[in-house]
This record gives sequence, structure tokens and C-alpha cells, in this order.
Amino acid sequence: MKKRIDLENLIYFTVVAIPLYLVRFPFVNLLEIIILADLFFWILYKEYRKIDGRRFFEQYKGFVLAVGLIFFGLFLSTAVNGNYAAGLGIIKSWFVMPLIFVGIVAVSLPKEKYLNIFRALYLSAFLVALVAVIFLLVGKVTYDFRLEAIYDSPNYLAMYLAPAIIIGLVLFKEKKFYYGVSLAVILTAFYFTFSYGAWLAVAALLLAAALMNRKYNKKAVFGLVIFGIFIVSQLHAGKLESLVTFNSRSSLVSRIMIWQAAGKMIARHWFLGIGPGNFQAKYLAYQKYFPPYLEWAVPHPQSLYLTFWLYSGMLGFSGFLLLIVLSVKNFFQKKRNALWLISFGILLYFLIHGLADTTYFKNDLALVFWLTILGVI
Repeated sequence: MKKRIDLENLIYFTVVAIPLYLVRFPFVNLLEIIILADLFFWILYKEYRKIDGRRFFEQYKGFVLAVGLIFFGLFLSTAVNGNYAAGLGIIKSWFVMPLIFVGIVAVSLPKEKYLNIFRALYLSAFLVALVAVIFLLVGKVTYDFRLEAIYDSPNYLAMYLAPAIIIGLVLFKEKKFYYGVSLAVILTAFYFTFSYGAWLAVAALLLAAALMNRKYNKKAVFGLVIFGIFIVSQLHAGKLESLVTFNSRSSLVSRIMIWQAAGKMIARHWFLGIGPGNFQAKYLAYQKYFPPYLEWAVPHPQSLYLTFWLYSGMLGFSGFLLLIVLSVKNFFQKKRNALWLISFGILLYFLIHGLADTTYFKNDLALVFWLTILGVI
């Protein structure tokens, strides 16, 4: 029992420690070191003996096929397009490591404890939000007064906090004071990112929750009111005005230019893609086909779907779509409890916000994505 408790606590600690991927060493980051420690204890405690490989493949053959297609597409695209160091590094950090950890969780934790994973994720986001609010109070914001805290951009901060808002609203009745105070902190940090894409994605899934499940109507309406206030507060903000009036230098116009370049790349490399880690170079090379870019430093195509297609080709993109279809199908076959609602909500958030941003290709987002898929299957 003690061994299981130790490994279980290490799993929860790993989830809380997700932002530690920002502490980097040559070839590895601190989060990956922690995941490797999880793997060491998993092997030490002989948890692998509990795996019934034949039964697993029979039960989850669709998911295995989807993941297999993703990996095959990634490796094939990397092999054909070169840039092996960057490509293999991306595969290692954003696919292999998250799946190792999710596999350990799947074997080591009984299904009834999966909700604890999301409680740990909520705590992690709350701690990040606390740090972000401190950054805000001391005036450490971007040149356009947006909050990014420990991340490289305000959008990255917003994307890590958004799943926590879903978790907090669903679990609010468990500990009203804790979730009330912590949600206030998270929403404060989330607001000052001024990440309209994240705001709209969360508002959209709250509306979907209100329409799909009457039990959560009050929470969804409360959330919608909050995000309505967010939007109203920006009616005279330059950033919102530039979007509404389709200003020639707005972030939306910039994204459209990036999507157009990505679309031209897909037209030329539709089957094999361009390989992970190659978008920046290709994007600059495609400048000659377009008016002067508004943004030049663009590591990803600003779209979850375009990025999967370009990084892993048609095979990997097909695997990703299959994974989503199977996950949604499984959602509607499961009992609609708190775990169901949180998992479905976070997946919807990834898919909706992924229309206009890259909601997977970061260490933290990749791990959250696969933990969400685990909540489905």
C-alpha cells in the first residue's frame, strides 16, 4: 500500500509541477526529469506487470491506431524534411514524454481517482495565476500592457489557465471557499492576458454546457456573465477595435496571413508535410508569394489543425482526427459525472481555441491534452 501511495503522490506532484518544463537543461527540462523519475518508480514497483497487452489492444485498438498514425506521420515527415535535431526534440518533448506519463497514470491509478489528476492540474494553474498576479501588481507586463508572467506570451498563460476555469466551475460545490477564492485569482490573471481567443473559446464551451446539461445551467450562465463583462470592458480598447474594424495591422489580419502561407505549404506538401520544427524557415521562404508579413517570428501556424497537418503530414493529421472522433464518441457513451464534464470541456476548449491558436504544441499543453484523452477512455 505504501508503495502505491508513494507513486500516486509522485503522479500528483508531476501534474502540479507541469510549468517546471520552463527550467531547461541541455536535451531535457525539469518536467521531463520528473516524468523519468515516475517511470523509474513505476518499473521499480513492477507496475508494468499489471498490463494485459492483448486485452488493451483489443479494447483500445482505435486509439492505438490513431496514436500510431500520429507517430508514423511525425517520424516520416521528419525523415523526409530534415532538421532532425529539432524534429526529434519535438517528438520527444511533445509526444513521447506526455504519453509515457499518461501510460503510467493509466496503469497506476484506478479510474475513480482520475479526478484527482484534474484537482492537481487546478492547483498547478492556481499557483501559476498567483505568480502572474504578483507580476501584475509590480507592473511586469508586456509593452501593450498584457500579462504573460513566466511564459513567452500572454496567450500561452491564458491557454494554461483556461482548463482550470472549467475544473473550478465543475468542482465548485466541493469546497466553495477554496474554489471561490482561487477562481477569482485565476480569472484575474486570465483577464489581464487579454487573450480574446481564449476568452471566446471558454465562453463557447460554457454555452455548450448550458445547452447540453441542465444540471450545470447556473454555473454556465455565471461563467457567461463573467466573460460578458470581460468583453464589455474591452469595447473601447484599441485591440478589440482593430479586430472589429479589421484593421490592417490587427492580430486577426496577421493570423490570416500566417494561415494563407500555411495553406500554400499544405497545397505543396499535403501528404508528407514539412516536418516538425520547420515552419519558421518555410514561412520566411514563402514571403515572396505574399505582401510583407506583419509578423516574422512565427514558430507555428497559429492553428492546431494546420500545425498537425504540416508537422506530421496527411497520415499524422488523419491519426489526430481519428483520435478526436473516437474521443467524442466515447464521451457520449460514458456516465455524465464530474470527470466526464471536465474532460469534455477541456477537449472542447482545445478544439475551439485551436481554430485560431496552437493549443497543443507546448510541453504543458501537450501533457494536459493527453491527460484529457485519458479521462475519456
